[in-house]
Amino acid sequence: MQQNLAAGRADLGSEPDLDVRAAARASLAAGRNHSLWWTCAGLVVSVALAMTVGVPAGGLAFAAGLTAAAAARALLPAPGPIAFTVRSRAIDVALLLVLAAGVGVLSQIIPAR
Repeated sequence: MQQNLAAGRADLGSEPDLDVRAAARASLAAGRNHSLWWTCAGLVVSVALAMTVGVPAGGLAFAAGLTAAAAARALLPAPGPIAFTVRSRAIDVALLLVLAAGVGVLSQIIPAR
C-alpha cells in the first residue's frame, strides 16, 4: 500500500469499476457513439429553427431534445446513452427534465427582439 501511495494512487486493494472505464472508452469513440451524434443534430436543428423561424421555436425544439434525452436515459439499458450518462440514472433524468421545462418556459415568456 505504501508503494501505491508513493506512486500517487490511493489503491486500497479493490479493483476499479470496469463499467466506468468501459463507458469512458465508449465516450471517446465518437464514430460509434450514436447518442453524441443525435445530441449534436438536435442542437443544430434548434439553432437553425431559432435563426430562421424565431427564438421561441428554437427554444421549444431544444426543450423537446432535452425531453427526448431524458426519455432515452430513463428507458435504455446500462450503460445507456454515453453522451448524457454522467451521474446516477435518476439524477440525470431529473436534471434533463428540469432543464427542458426551464428552457421551454423561458423561451416562451422572454420577449425576442
